[in-house]
Amino acid sequence: MLTWSVAVQDVTKAASAATPKLSIVVPLIAACVLITVSISFFAHRGKLHIPGYAGIAALGFVLSLISGKFAGSRSIAGTAVGVFLSILCFLLLAVAVGSIVALFFYRHSSGG
Repeated sequence: MLTWSVAVQDVTKAASAATPKLSIVVPLIAACVLITVSISFFAHRGKLHIPGYAGIAALGFVLSLISGKFAGSRSIAGTAVGVFLSILCFLLLAVAVGSIVALFFYRHSSGG
């Protein structure tokens, strides 16, 4: 019985350590949705051309991979810089996804 209680305490500690910090996650979700929707809105208005959106998507994806790689390195993970790089990674992914979605909403502006 003692082994069972120790195992339950370990699982409880691990679960409490893995809970997301809602003060960071909720605004991050809102910002990502806002970025994705706004890029699609500007594409519907014809503010940029198709190669521009493809370039923004590729650049956002590459920069997101780089910042995610740095955020996960041993010396940075868990620090304030690591959290900043993680947030930057998610925001850049939102830019990449928004640019890809924008290609579906793109409307060619009339030459005027």
